This record gives sequence, C-alpha cells and structure tokens, in this order.
Amino acid sequence: MTEPATRLWRLLPALAFAALGCAVGPQVAAPVVPGPAPSPTPQAGAPPPAAPVAAPAPPAPCAAAPPCALPPRADVGPPQVRVLLTVPPGPVLPEPGRRYACVVGDAPAVLLRGPITATAPAGPAQVQVGAFGNEANAAAVVARLAAAGFEGAVAEPKDALIRVVAVGREGEDTATLAGRLRAAGFPGQAANAPASGEVVLAGEGGATVRGPRVLLVPLDPDPVRVGAKAVRGEIELRPGAGGVAVINVLNLEAYLRGVVPAEMGPRAFPLLEALKAQAVAARTYAVAHLGEHAPEGYDLCDSPACQAYEGVEAEQPLTDRAVRETEGEIVTYLGRPIDAMYHSTCAGHTEDGGALFPARAAPYLKGVPCRGERTLAAGVSSPRGPWLGPVERLATVGRSLAEVLGCAASPHPLAARLAGAQPGPGVAGIVAAFAVPATAATLHVAHGRTAEDTALDLLRLFRLPLPPSPRGDRQAAWEVALVVRLGQLAGTVQTHEGRLVPGPSGLRLVLDGDAGTRDIPRAERVLERRGERWRDGPVEFSAGSRATLWCAAGTCPVLEVEALEDADAGSSWTWWVREFSLDELGARLGVAGVRAVSVTARGVSGRALSVSVSGRDGSKEFGGMAFRRALDLPDTLFVVTWVRTGSAPRARFLGRGWGHGVGMCQNGAYGLARGGAGYVEILKTYYTGVEVTRWQGGKR
Repeated sequence: MTEPATRLWRLLPALAFAALGCAVGPQVAAPVVPGPAPSPTPQAGAPPPAAPVAAPAPPAPCAAAPPCALPPRADVGPPQVRVLLTVPPGPVLPEPGRRYACVVGDAPAVLLRGPITATAPAGPAQVQVGAFGNEANAAAVVARLAAAGFEGAVAEPKDALIRVVAVGREGEDTATLAGRLRAAGFPGQAANAPASGEVVLAGEGGATVRGPRVLLVPLDPDPVRVGAKAVRGEIELRPGAGGVAVINVLNLEAYLRGVVPAEMGPRAFPLLEALKAQAVAARTYAVAHLGEHAPEGYDLCDSPACQAYEGVEAEQPLTDRAVRETEGEIVTYLGRPIDAMYHSTCAGHTEDGGALFPARAAPYLKGVPCRGERTLAAGVSSPRGPWLGPVERLATVGRSLAEVLGCAASPHPLAARLAGAQPGPGVAGIVAAFAVPATAATLHVAHGRTAEDTALDLLRLFRLPLPPSPRGDRQAAWEVALVVRLGQLAGTVQTHEGRLVPGPSGLRLVLDGDAGTRDIPRAERVLERRGERWRDGPVEFSAGSRATLWCAAGTCPVLEVEALEDADAGSSWTWWVREFSLDELGARLGVAGVRAVSVTARGVSGRALSVSVSGRDGSKEFGGMAFRRALDLPDTLFVVTWVRTGSAPRARFLGRGWGHGVGMCQNGAYGLARGGAGYVEILKTYYTGVEVTRWQGGKR
C-alpha cells in the first residue's frame, strides 16, 4: 500500500470519532479504531473491517462508526515542504476544542483536542565514569557496570575520546546515581542528560500523546493556529534543539502563498509581473533547499535566514494569483534548480555570489547592472539647454503656457488669461488681478508691507515657494514665474505628479494617490530635473521615474522628468547613513581602542568584501558580511568617513542598498515590471544564463 493510502486508513477512524463527538479520557487520548495490517493490494472502495473500541467507563464506549472517505487536502498534497516554525512560549496549538488526529509511527491514530502543549522531556540521569582512546577499554567498563547492576552506555556524540556513562533508573536524579556509583567503587562526574528522544503532547482534559514524532492532522479544513501564526497543512512535533521542533508540513504551492507577500508585499509592489518573478524565485529557492536539514526533520525555516513565511494571514489576492499563474515553475541552470538568492535593494548593481558567499559561488549568480534593456525617452531631439534655477524653470513653464493659451509670453498678458482680469501696471497690478490682497487679509496673511511681500507670504503658506524679485534684467522672468505660481494658487494652472511608464502611444503618467493615469504625447516640451536644477531638452530614463505635468485650459505643454537610471532607484533604501562612536565600534567588533576602519577589497558592485579594523593591540580582519552583521548595517556597499563631535571622532558610514546584494533585486524587479518587462525577462536579468522551466518533482 502506498504511504498516502496507509495514512488514509489510519485516519478514517479518527474522523469517525470526531464526527460522533466521542469523549477523550482524562489521562490518555482515546484510541482510534485500528485498521488491518497494510496490504500490498487493497481492494478499492472496500475499507478494512473495524475492530471494537476499548473505551474507559465512564464515558460509555462509542459505537463503531461506519467508514468514511477522507476528503482530499490540497494543502498537503505533493510536492511537500517541511517548514520549521518559530513558536513563542505557551500552547503550541492554542485553539480550544480544535480536534486533531495524532499519528505516531505506524500506531493507530488517536484523537486529541486543543489547546495542546508540547514538551521534550529529558532522559534519565547520566554520570560519566571514564573516557577512553579505544573501543576495547570502553567496552570493558560498560561490562563492569553491567556486572555491578548498572546500565552502561557510550555517550553521544562521539569525539576523539569514547566517553562511558552510567544511566540512572527511572526517576533517579544525578546525585543519587553518583552516590550509588561511589558505593560500588566507580569514579564519576555528572554529565548532561540527553533528551529522551520523545515529545509529550497534553490536550484538553489532560489527555496525552507521546512519541519520537507526532503528526497532528486537523479534522477540519481550516488553517491551524500555531502560536500566533495561522498556517495551512499539518503539524509535526519532534524533539529539537532546545526543546520541541514544530514543523509545518504542507504543499509547496500553499507554502508560497505565505512566502511571496511576506518577501514582496503587494501593497508596496502592486505589479503582477514583479510578483510572479518573486513567486518563481521563492519556489526555486525552496526546491533547491529541500532536504537541507533532513536530519532535523525540516527543509526550511520560517525566517528571512531561509525565506520569510508568515502563513495564512499574509496571503493576498494579487500574490495568490502570482503563485497560481506560475505554478510549478522554477529557474534552472543546465537543467537543475538554481540557488535563487534575492534581496531588497541592490543600489544599481548586484554582486557576484561567490565574492560574499564563497560556498555558494555559481555561474548564474554574477553581478549585473540593475537595469533592463529597455529605456524610455521624452523630448524632441534638440540640443539641451543650460541648467536653470527655480525662477528660470517657472519662467520657462510660463512661456510654454502662454504659447498654448495664445497670448504673449510676458507677465501681464499671461496674467490676464490665467486670472480672468486685466492686471494693472507692475507687480501690484498682477497681484491685484489674482485677488491676492483680499485673500491674504481673510486668511490673516496680510503682514507684508508691499504687494510683493503679501503675495510671497501667501504662496509660502500654500507651499508654492518663490524667492523675492531680483530686479534688473531678470525682473521680467521673475514676474512670469510669479504669474505661474499665482495661477497655481488660483487653480488655473494645474500640476499632475506621478511616475512614468510606457503608454500605448508614447508615455503614460501614473498619478500619485491612485488618481488614475494620463497619456503623454512624445512631442511635449521636457525639462530634465536634477535636484533644484532643470534644463530644457531630451532625456532618457527608466520606467518609474518621477514626473510633473504642467497644464492650463485643458492643455499640458510641459513635462518635468526626474530621471531614474537604475531599476531599483525608487527604493527607500537607495541610500542610508549610520554613525558609531569608537567605543561602540570596539564593543561590536571586539577591537579595543579602534583607530581606523578601512575597506581592503571590493567586489564588482563596489561592495566591501574585506574590512580591516586597526586598534590599540593591532589589526583585525573581517569579511564583508561578517562586518555588516557585527554593525547591523543595511548592506555592504558603503564608504567610511570620520566626523568629530566634541573631542571624540565618530565613524560615519555612507551607504546604499539593503540586503546582501546577490541575485534578484526585488525593488529592481518592480522597476523592470513598471517598464513593461515580464517575469521571465526579470529573472533572466538577474540570474545569468538560466531558463524558466516546470518542475515535476524528484531529482533536484
């Protein structure tokens, strides 16, 4: 009989008891009616005969339930993944009254109700009586112990010396055992008692189940709450490092539904192709690491040390769709799943995997620029103009507005069109045409001594800054800029801000705040922006670049573009700063009297591969990742400067990026998707020489 079929027959009685609501005894979980011994040729549709139930009295025994079919569970079907869960103190399965079939090896399943606690009790006391260089001497001492009425054993783990221990009786503590050994003439010293090799589960009413491994199968299709996390699938409990290992056993695709939104949330990255790339990368990573921790009973952990897994409560419709539409797809190199490393922000260039992780060097983990082959362009092919300041930029916008409004590109004609009133002479006439004095007085802003002061105060209040007039030959340009700002205040000049992506006939501006989109013909006048400087002329940029569209009377003649050159430049982690005192550096790095920090080797992306720290007693060398972890830096792409505050210098780290910088850049993937790249193109951008194929399970 195949394993799934065997498991099915073992669980049928548990389901029958659950349906009848049979009581569970106060000390031992009620046994489920056992099925017959497994047969290599079971008869389809004819379940094995059930044995009678031996139930305590009271309660009265339940009648044997008729066999029933176990409904298929999509969340535990193959291919499976086993995830070690991080569980806080308290009941492992806290839901009161929740029913589980508990399976221990080949024994019949038993029913246990929540809340369920789990412990891994220690084994019997041990006292070491000798350590030997050869097995013959060790065996002789074990024989002497046995002759004296003691249980002797060779302790684990074995190392250069073979340690022989005496094992205590049930309930005997170490001191008592040591006293008996001394009385029998054996030397001894206390040894750590090993775990018993079992877990003990306690459920509702004190019912218990114990065994070396216990599989808990929920008897309903709802997700299981484990600690504070709800997960799909089943739960296996076994002894682990420091206590009980809680392992979520579930289908690979169900697992990914809790991974993709945890690693790349759809609210921050709301583009399907980017999320599909993340789904394929996460699936590939899981497949490549199946069995990596087989001796401990799991494949992956639930933290970012493996892949972040947050279970059912992280699931989102868009990431579910990304998982569903890429079902079974993985990234392969020469036909085998790759080690699909990924990170948040690469800051323009990824790093060679082998440079930071020598044990994980691979031909497909090569450092590459974080940009796709596609770039966008705006503006006519004409020579670029000179760089402009804030006033000249607004004057340029004003002259373009005047052209489409059909008026002269000078302050008073433009003011007449935008204010709807003929202005009087000078700045005071322009300000009066826009009703600034009355507006300022009503809003308690009329503090200026001149019309210009009042206008500038009112513009500053509404975050429309303009410097004072320069007089002289730049006065006319300043007055045009003033008209543009007053038009913005009056609402006759509009600005639309957002990010640029490819459109059906040119560019499309995706407006901020989910305010829709606007298609932009390529013939618009373009101002390239860099900080507080602008220049007229054509510009190339990556999708997702910030842009502002200037409009009046339904026409939008000017597009400002703040060009992004890298696909991940929109990340909030594109730059960072950290500072440490010398004492802080010394404490974190284990170097007394820090005097200097220098990067001694950099990778293809500029990331620090080795760092030397000089101190009072000499220098200490660090690998780039070890240095990053010691100081908790966001990335290894940094430079070190020194600043003096008071009498003590401080180390100042100016850096870019977030994560290790190897493999797929998540913010870069999102940037490429904004530019129209599909998920396969995104994956091939970051993993060199790979293919995207469908995994059928089996060999990795």
